[in-house]
Amino acid sequence: MALRSFPFASLAGLALVVAVAGGGYVLVRDADVLALRLPTRVLAPTKPSPSTPREAVEHFQCNRCHVVPGLEPVSARLSENCVTCHQAIAAGRLDLWYKQAEVERWKGHINHLVRTPDLGSLGQRVKREWLVSWLQAPHVVRPLYGATMPRMKVGPKDAELLADFFAVTEQESAEPAKGDVEAGRALYAEHACASCHSRGDFPLASLRYGAPEFNSPSARRRAPDLRHVRDRMSLAQLRRWLTDPHRILPDTEMPTFRLTPKQVEDLAAFLREPLPQVAEAPRSRYQPKKLEREVHYPEVAQKLTRHLCFHCHSDLRRPGDQGPGNTGGFGYDGASLDLATRAGILRGIQRDGQFRGLPDRLEDGTPRLVAALIARQGELDGHFQPGVLGMPLGLPPIPEEDIDLIFSWIEQGAPE
Repeated sequence: MALRSFPFASLAGLALVVAVAGGGYVLVRDADVLALRLPTRVLAPTKPSPSTPREAVEHFQCNRCHVVPGLEPVSARLSENCVTCHQAIAAGRLDLWYKQAEVERWKGHINHLVRTPDLGSLGQRVKREWLVSWLQAPHVVRPLYGATMPRMKVGPKDAELLADFFAVTEQESAEPAKGDVEAGRALYAEHACASCHSRGDFPLASLRYGAPEFNSPSARRRAPDLRHVRDRMSLAQLRRWLTDPHRILPDTEMPTFRLTPKQVEDLAAFLREPLPQVAEAPRSRYQPKKLEREVHYPEVAQKLTRHLCFHCHSDLRRPGDQGPGNTGGFGYDGASLDLATRAGILRGIQRDGQFRGLPDRLEDGTPRLVAALIARQGELDGHFQPGVLGMPLGLPPIPEEDIDLIFSWIEQGAPE
């Protein structure tokens, strides 16, 4: 079906009529989908230092992934919103307006950022101290969720302002848990909580972009690692959650178990019990391997740059918002980094008014692009490499064999 006319001036409405080839009209409710073809505004931060809670939420673009009550619009428009764009693809709302083969390819790739936590009741679910700390150094809370909170340019004052906006005020009291830990352990087993939740026993090293575990049932994907319960939730919050989780978060997939007050106390005592400390082996940074065969750009593009990186780093086909890594966003200034084309990669990142070219290396000789891919591995559990922002931002690390591929391509001189 070919479009005869394209009434862009009507896109503000929720419905419009479009004439189609061969006569007749199609009633279109997907005005936001049609607007994807229009130029969009640049989303770089406008205030260098937010001074109010609302300014902080706007500066860090929380509505780019979340619905944010109290913000207008509560959710960024489709051309700027990772989650609603993915939802539109999965729901078939793009099928009429884009090539079928292209849409089917997108559907096959999407298993991250299809749903994000509701922030409306955040103040009932987390403690302020934890949130302020976590916003500055986010780690994986839900191992199978795939996407995590991006590591934004959030300082202590920014984190406090964000906590203020979401009315996160809960502090831990000195009241000890009163329940029986062993009785709580038995309840945990009886209700098969481990069928969805991990408790400090999930191997984060196994989580790589494209891992089959991310296709687990929805309830398991959304379930948090319970080793963080003591840090994230106050005792009072945990009691209320165990008693009636749907009252706090209506769309939760956590069952309501109709626990007695004593069982709530027992289960809370068990969940807040400190886990045994296991001595960690010395953490060694992955060292990329140079492949013996020659690598050409089309293979790099198919595996990485045109499949994943261009969402945030692209000059291609986007007149306005070319991604946080290009024009800026999530609190970062634009770096003009275009990873959608070979020419863009060769141009490199813009720093101090100059494009650095390829390879732009760290002091130890590692190409900066490769260092960013490696750094993302440690960020899953809160280990950050100074001066290097892990990539892909807020998504699982890419597999080592893909890092080897792009490392080899760079070291070979980035052949066409």
